[in-house]
Amino acid sequence: MRGRRALVATATAALLAAGALALLLGGSGGDAAADSDAIAGPTGKVERRTLAERLTASGTIGYSGEATVLARLSGTVTALPAIGDVVRRGEPLYALAGEPVLLMYGEVPAYRSLAEGASEGEDVEQLERNLVALGHDAGSVDEDFTSATAAAVAAWQEDLGLEASGEVELGRVAFLRGPQRVTELEATLGEALGGGGGKEAEAEGEAEPSSIPVLRTSSTRRIVGVELEADRQSVAHRGQWVQVVLPGGAVAPGKVRGLAAIEASTGEGDPGEDTEPGVEATVSLTGKHRIPALDGATVSVRFTQQVRKHVLSMPLTALIAIGGERFAVVAIEAGQRRRIVVTPGLAADGYVEVVGDGLRAGMTVETGE
Repeated sequence: MRGRRALVATATAALLAAGALALLLGGSGGDAAADSDAIAGPTGKVERRTLAERLTASGTIGYSGEATVLARLSGTVTALPAIGDVVRRGEPLYALAGEPVLLMYGEVPAYRSLAEGASEGEDVEQLERNLVALGHDAGSVDEDFTSATAAAVAAWQEDLGLEASGEVELGRVAFLRGPQRVTELEATLGEALGGGGGKEAEAEGEAEPSSIPVLRTSSTRRIVGVELEADRQSVAHRGQWVQVVLPGGAVAPGKVRGLAAIEASTGEGDPGEDTEPGVEATVSLTGKHRIPALDGATVSVRFTQQVRKHVLSMPLTALIAIGGERFAVVAIEAGQRRRIVVTPGLAADGYVEVVGDGLRAGMTVETGE
């Protein structure tokens, strides 16, 4: 997800719109009454509302949590998943010599065979937790591999058609953080893998069995990656809520979970000119919206910069430039047109915050649309 993606500043667009409107409506002066009591065109209302200034950036849908599944056993690859398949607890990731290598949930990677008499450890506890989740009573869920643990392992093995030894050899399970989505296959059907793991290798005194990549996975959690250029990276911060506009127009809530610097690169146009580093924001999607299935789908992400609550506002097109940085609006009361000098503030979503003597909520103003 590299490349430059332009941000759109709605407030800047607002000022340009106001300037263009001035050319159309013209006018000069200050608080003087308009010289005609006829309503010239469309109108709008002065209201109190909450305005939010947003910047919009392009993002790309992906998945979080990349992992590599390694072969720690020797054998011929006899089964592989398809790219895009989701593997859950207790299900096979692949098979060697007709026997499955299974997924269990946990943060501690498998690093030894587990059997009765093994020293205490977190890997024992997470094995027991998985056995219980799969319907096997492992006794107390703790770091101690007991006879109850061995009995649960044997029952689990029997269900799988494996030898009910009560021992989990190194390489029979892969501990990963939750369900895994297959993203890439490294091995092929019929390929002979010489993982060399398991109890046979340990008995022969091998210090560290070899490890061969079989497949790569990610979690099933959808994320959106957004690259922000150096002059726009301040719009994002960790924990910030954003709006993600999905293909088709649906809007899903999202939250900025992480920020990572993008390395500076040399510009293509001028070999001697360096591009300033930006930042990549990782946004997690929340809620129950249906997310497109394909990786790489482009979405729009709206970052809120400023929020003004319950401010007096009117349609942006009601502003008239009257010279310099001064603005006015034409108010209509009892059929009479009156020009009021105003000071504009935040502009967003077609409305602008305004302050002016005599301006109040409910007043009608000409919009010039």
